[in-house]
Amino acid sequence: MELPRLETERLIIRAPCEGDLQAMPGVFHDPDIYAYTRNIPYPYGPQEAVNALARYTRLAAGGDAFTFFPELKSDGALIGLVVLAMSKDRKSAELGYAIGRQWWGNGYATEASGAMLKHGFESLGLHVINAHAMLRNPASSNVLRKLEMHSAGVICDACEKDGEHFDAEGFTMSCEQWESAKRSAAE
Repeated sequence: MELPRLETERLIIRAPCEGDLQAMPGVFHDPDIYAYTRNIPYPYGPQEAVNALARYTRLAAGGDAFTFFPELKSDGALIGLVVLAMSKDRKSAELGYAIGRQWWGNGYATEASGAMLKHGFESLGLHVINAHAMLRNPASSNVLRKLEMHSAGVICDACEKDGEHFDAEGFTMSCEQWESAKRSAAE
């Protein structure tokens, strides 16, 4: 499946491509990104970029997950990734994201993730989008709250990484809640 190009005020959110291979290690080679995400390895070098690109392509082709790369409109810099991992019935998905450290604190995770919520509900016809934020990463919980996702509370052992389980705050948003939030924002 070919991924669409999404745009926000400051970002172009697009499919990953081979032209990203050189930039990917510079964005994702960070012990904190590794610690706060489930699927980004550390160290992250050229081979990890090649492996990731192949995985993103394979998952998108099967309709299992759609990974997008946000880049800054101002200079074209790749700043991270945002993904919707689809459920088996294709009616719900899990939202995930990672933004490179040098761009933290600028609202890019919220902006890119908001575009993914819109894409998921309006283009993919999803009924529910869920997300998890590891408790050791409160900034991620803040992103999901800004998106008006609803906290489902702490979920014990919700995330696994390297054989360890971590508690996470679960978040959810239904299509109806998305529509309601969109109407409120327009008023």
